[in-house]
Amino acid sequence: MSRHHILLIIAMLSACFALSALAEDSPADATVEIGPTDTGDWHVSYSFAEPQTALAFARSRNDYRSATWTLETDDAQFGRAFDFDVIVFDKPTKQVSFSIIPLTSALEADYTPFVTFSDGGLAIFEGQFSLVPFEDLDAIKALEGDLTNTEAGPLSMDVKVASDQPIIVDGAVHEGSLTHRAKNGGTYIYMGNSEVETFDSFAVVLDQGLPDWLQARFDSDLGKIFSALETQWGFELEDKATVLLAFKGTSGEGFSASGGALDQLLMMEVGGSAFAEASFNSLSYLQWFFAHEAVHLFQTAEGAEFAGDSDAWIHEGAANTMAYAIIAAQLGEEDRQKFLSAVYANSFDECVAALEGGPLNTVSERDLFSANYACGDLIAQATDGFLKRKTLFEFWNRLIQNAVSLDQPRINETLYFTTMQLFGSTRAQRDKIRTIVEDELDDPAAALTDLLESAGLEPEFDGKGNLVKMNWPVYAAE
Repeated sequence: MSRHHILLIIAMLSACFALSALAEDSPADATVEIGPTDTGDWHVSYSFAEPQTALAFARSRNDYRSATWTLETDDAQFGRAFDFDVIVFDKPTKQVSFSIIPLTSALEADYTPFVTFSDGGLAIFEGQFSLVPFEDLDAIKALEGDLTNTEAGPLSMDVKVASDQPIIVDGAVHEGSLTHRAKNGGTYIYMGNSEVETFDSFAVVLDQGLPDWLQARFDSDLGKIFSALETQWGFELEDKATVLLAFKGTSGEGFSASGGALDQLLMMEVGGSAFAEASFNSLSYLQWFFAHEAVHLFQTAEGAEFAGDSDAWIHEGAANTMAYAIIAAQLGEEDRQKFLSAVYANSFDECVAALEGGPLNTVSERDLFSANYACGDLIAQATDGFLKRKTLFEFWNRLIQNAVSLDQPRINETLYFTTMQLFGSTRAQRDKIRTIVEDELDDPAAALTDLLESAGLEPEFDGKGNLVKMNWPVYAAE
């Protein structure tokens, strides 16, 4: 696995920044018109229904706008303040414009703003333009870097684009121009010549530059993944999922994959030299990657929302476990063992390394967000092991039911342990997980091994301390 670089950008902030579900015919609070200019840069022009005095970008986790956005409006200031990208006006204003360099690089724990396809297509993440109104800069300062501290949500927003190529959004094709109401944190708007192909559970826009050996099997592989997830979760998605797959070419080293789940859309970017020829490793990890992102659609299908960074291990870890198990179930015994041994040896090592610097609920603060996948995966397996009469999928169905019954349907640590208790886990079992999540550990490897052994997962290590085998769950759709 050392040659495979897997970068996942997941949608754990969508709940915090969800847009109000307004009727399509209701006037938007803001309209943003975007498009390319003759210079190759893009214009971004906002019109507000009501004059604004101060605004913060709803998605400000990364500070890329400081280097790529240039303000073109007088009597206004734009920059980074109090962990947000902000716009402050000298007087109440209804218009503001920018010239931007479209960022096509992956961002840490967020969506790529502009996704390029090797066949000339382009997908634009409309959530990057979302704004939250404030009285002044002091009101933004009072948030202490956390947007959930405000009662005001983002402005409802219409996104206007025009193209001489077909425009695809929400699985529908438009010609010429489009005005789209951004909802639930925003989605991707695709412009290009690829067609929408529709199947039983999903629709797909596939980069035509994808290698032939992957194009030939992509649809059937994705169909198997959705079918297996529907079987294990016990329900089908109410609406078809839309999958956008962008291929980044084979010039990069190894295996690269990034993307995320947004409402009913999966946005994927894959590439690297590992795709130049048919490969078991590349295919297995790509299948897992799609399965992981598809799991997020099921985790939020009933209206449940993910909590903040400190609780990301809950949904990311379970998505990892479910995805690995689904893919492993489709492999022969020898390949299954090889696949799972490799991924969990890596997960154990990564988790231990992260816990040496502090508890799991602080890894995002320490820029170790990927530890939520590794440690959360092992915790999800331990949860499955503790609940002898329930599968991890059954546990998650109950967890979701418990979440959506609340005024704020967020899946957090408290709800996780409450649901474990309702399903019969003991206090001692829950405390073993709490130790990993909350405590400073003198010996993280020993604590993690104790958790896995207590859950009946029977971890085995070689002479160098590498995890080589475990009684991992495999969920096969009969």
